[in-house]
Amino acid sequence: MQFWQVALIVLYGFFINYDKNGTMLGTSQPVTAGMLIGLILGDIATGLYIGGTLQLMTLGISSFGGASVPDYQTAALVGTYIAITTGQEASIGITLAIPVAMLMVQLDVLKWTTNIFFQNKAEKYADEENYKAVELMHLCGVANTMLTSGIPVLLTVIVGPTVVGKVIEYIPEWLTGGLTVAGGLLPALGIGLLLRYLPVRSYFGYLIIGFVVAVYLNIPILGVALLGAAIALILFKKNSMAQPVQAVGGMDEDE
Repeated sequence: MQFWQVALIVLYGFFINYDKNGTMLGTSQPVTAGMLIGLILGDIATGLYIGGTLQLMTLGISSFGGASVPDYQTAALVGTYIAITTGQEASIGITLAIPVAMLMVQLDVLKWTTNIFFQNKAEKYADEENYKAVELMHLCGVANTMLTSGIPVLLTVIVGPTVVGKVIEYIPEWLTGGLTVAGGLLPALGIGLLLRYLPVRSYFGYLIIGFVVAVYLNIPILGVALLGAAIALILFKKNSMAQPVQAVGGMDEDE
């Protein structure tokens, strides 16, 4: 890799967690992370495949009440980088990304724990009306948030491909095949997790239509998505027209 590629990936690794908790530009989504890393490394297809698969794992999952959830966006970044730089299939990158997402949960807990220190300091400085120090504590919390994802990405860029490449050389074919099968099953697992949060019983007919279109008619997933969007638009328009119109003002019949 060239220096500018390494620099962009490392900078993005520090920025991705900041965007997730701050600017919210959308670059912290797994599919976006995979696409951007694929774009930097010249293999967008692999990045989209890994990022899109991990995106399915995030649907219906949110950090309610400050709970830590798997960091699939950083996992998509790491998985895409490892898969492309080591010349492995995208399914291997997905399989390697899952434990990264689980590890990031622990780092997220550590981040919030250490940020409590900066928060308590900021409250103390606010009572003292030392607002410059309050701003400094805020910046320290931001920096700590960026380090949570930046350091793992930096370590991955420095030692990841070499270590993973050496390990893959000694992995037997039966284990590699198992990892490939596991990676292929993950999209189905993501869909299954999503269906648990959706009112499937009320819309089971549409689920059957989507299954028939995708399996028996062999329509690509983009075509299925466009068909679903068209059905949703038709139903929305139909329901909007069916709503009764209430008259406002005017005279009563008796008058």
